[in-house]
Order: sequence, then structure tokens, then C-alpha cells
Amino acid sequence: MSASITYDEDRKTQLIAQYESVKEVVDIEAKKVYVNGDASKVLVLVVSKLKPASDIKILYDHGVREFGENYVQELIEKAKLLPDDIKWHFIGGLQTNKCKDLAKVPNLYSVETVDSLKKAKKLNESRAKFQPDCNPILCNVQINTSLEDQKSGLNNEEEIFEVIEFFLSNECKYIKLNGLMTIGSWNVSHEDSEENRDFATLVEWKKKIDAKFGTSLKLSMGMSADFKEAIRQGTTEVRIGTDILGDRPPKNEARII
Repeated sequence: MSASITYDEDRKTQLIAQYESVKEVVDIEAKKVYVNGDASKVLVLVVSKLKPASDIKILYDHGVREFGENYVQELIEKAKLLPDDIKWHFIGGLQTNKCKDLAKVPNLYSVETVDSLKKAKKLNESRAKFQPDCNPILCNVQINTSLEDQKSGLNNEEEIFEVIEFFLSNECKYIKLNGLMTIGSWNVSHEDSEENRDFATLVEWKKKIDAKFGTSLKLSMGMSADFKEAIRQGTTEVRIGTDILGDRPPKNEARII
């Protein structure tokens, strides 16, 4: 079905240039952090929410395979149109009643916003019911490192450990613990500081959890405004949308094709 998705050459040239520009900066920063300058340690997750499938196809044809979506129905519709080997990441707020819809997507690769035991259990149960033969969904536990009321995520140690224990239990077969995720506060992300304290908090949670459970968790933190700091502080994924795909339209004006 992807063969029917067309795009113009000017848009292709623009998006590839913008992607490569971001990738170059990410690689430069990653080489400073990782042993032997291994830039592949940091994934550039292209955030494609509210952008048409044609934009995704441009980057897919350029070799990009991992894309992040914020809205369940949009992800489902794009997954039907685009190639099956795309690794879809759900990075929007996870609702319990949407877990079953997400779990039906065969190539749903990751859910990065698990913020309760109830949601983890529902996602595992739904994957078992609807796509038991597909790969387990990689999951990140979302931590609210800024403690802002408007942000999703856990910050209570008992609740965090409870979710981690479920992921590591025999009951949890259809989703798999991958790492931790946070969205830092806007103010902190735009400060002129050597260290982002919200990212530092996530790093401390990783150390605590790894020490207690013997895990080796990955980190997803950093977006267009603060991804350089995130890489310096140890992220293994940065989520970049606007710097690659440009400004997003209002939700009511977005189109799938």
C-alpha cells in the first residue's frame, strides 16, 4: 500500500537535509560521550505526529525506520498505510482504554509512556489477546522528574518499583521493560546551564533501579530544545520533531495523506 504514497522532490530535499543536519549534531555529541565514539548509541526518534504519511515515506525511503506518534488513532491509520518494517513508538499520554487499540498494531515497537501498574497490565493483557505472536512491545516507564502537576509520570518510589517488578515478573510476557522516559520542564530545558536537573533526576532513578533490580535501563530524554544536554547526560534516545519535519499544523487541520 505504501507504493501509492507520493511526495514532491522539493519536500524530499528539504526533509532529508533537515534530518541529516540534526543527525550530524547528535552524532557529534554522542561521539564525545560514548566509548570509541560510537554515535549509534543514541537513536534519533523522528516525531511525526500531525505530519502526513508522505513526510514519513520520504524519510523511510532515506533509510529511517523509527517514528514517534502521540495520538493512538493517527498511529493506527499511518501504520496501515506505511511499510510494515517501520518501528512505531507511541510517545503520547497512555490511556488505559486505548491500550487494546495500540496492542493491535503488529509493528508497534515501543510504548514510552507507561505511568501506572494498571496500564502496564492492560497493555500486556491486550498484546496477549490481539497479537500474541508479534514481538513484545518495548516499554519505558515515564518519570515526572520536574514534579509539575500538568506532566504525566510517576515520582513515588513505591509505585515506580511496583511497575518495575511487574515488568520483571513471569506474568509479563508480551511487553518488555526497555528504559525510563521523562519530559523535562520548559523552563529548565531553556536555561543556560551545564546540567539539566530534570535529566539528572532521571539518571539517578536509573542508577537506583539498576542497582536494586540488576537491570541496565536505557533513557529517553531530550527534544529539539535540549537534546544536546540530554546526550551529554546519558540519554540513548532523543525525540526530534520540529527541527526535522518543521512546524506542525493545528490538530484539526492535520492530514494523514
